Amino acid sequence: MIEEIFEKTLINLKLLKKKDRLLLGVSGGPDSVSMLYLFYLLRKKYKLDIVCAHFNHSLRKEADEEEEFIKQLCERLNIKIISEKKDVNKIFKGDSLEQTSRNLRLDFFLKCSSQTKIKKIALAHHRDDLAETVLMRLIRGSGLRGLRGFLPKTKFKSLIIIRPMVNLSKQKIVDWLDIKGIPYRVDKTNFEDRFFRNRIRLKLLPLLKEMNVNIIENLNNLAYNVSLDYDFIYNFSYEKFLSLKKRETRNAVYLDLDKVKELSVSIFNNVVRIAIEEVKGDTRRLEAKHMNEIRDLVFNRPFGSVVDLPFMFVRKEEKILIIQSLIL
Repeated sequence: MIEEIFEKTLINLKLLKKKDRLLLGVSGGPDSVSMLYLFYLLRKKYKLDIVCAHFNHSLRKEADEEEEFIKQLCERLNIKIISEKKDVNKIFKGDSLEQTSRNLRLDFFLKCSSQTKIKKIALAHHRDDLAETVLMRLIRGSGLRGLRGFLPKTKFKSLIIIRPMVNLSKQKIVDWLDIKGIPYRVDKTNFEDRFFRNRIRLKLLPLLKEMNVNIIENLNNLAYNVSLDYDFIYNFSYEKFLSLKKRETRNAVYLDLDKVKELSVSIFNNVVRIAIEEVKGDTRRLEAKHMNEIRDLVFNRPFGSVVDLPFMFVRKEEKILIIQSLIL
């Protein structure tokens, strides 16, 4: 039963404890609606304090109706809801519309967290989503870190993000809702191929399933195994980073240049990424070409040379490698 798989996932992956306070990211689609109901079923048993968070992107004419649907659903279940509406198309500046929507949604979740003082949010990503994410990142040329897909438990700024649906397939979720007679909304844009993820879902995955019916399971296993390996590499790299760090300011870290040169290529790349995360908060828009430039800077360019990165720079000085953010 889906209820048992859901609860076992929460327990086995240590995503939940009794008397937890949770934000639930609910869009109105089958995945998030099922997650809302599954947490509702566990609310008394675990003495949970649940708040629903719904972000209206205004990208479709049905968006307002979906927001109202969620509000009525939460009212029936006696669950508090916080919603926000923004016209993403007006904010979109020519970058990825998907990424713009994601960034605005995450900003909304952070505001909800600040307003409610709740630090943990549950998102309804499932097994099929994970397989799609792995394929997307593979196509884009991701390294080990990206091939993990998304993890059942991660941190984003002040938020702890949990994904309790990771052991459930899309089909099981929809079947469960239909059997229970639970209504949900279908986002018609999920069937349009203008978005990269949709093309993966609608075109590439069906083709791969013809070659291997177990492709979803295999991609999930790949993500899991890569996660195990990457965790070891990351932890080792972080210890190296700490040993190389000479000093740190609010927007810069200073690394021992001679010791940086002694690192293997793999650990070098991971230490640099960790340093960038420390000063910028993330590694978004950091590409392989940037890592190659930094490596060339360290080994081949004269002191005083600089590599410009998105919103930051790396400068080589005598004995020191400075990684500094331009965002104060």
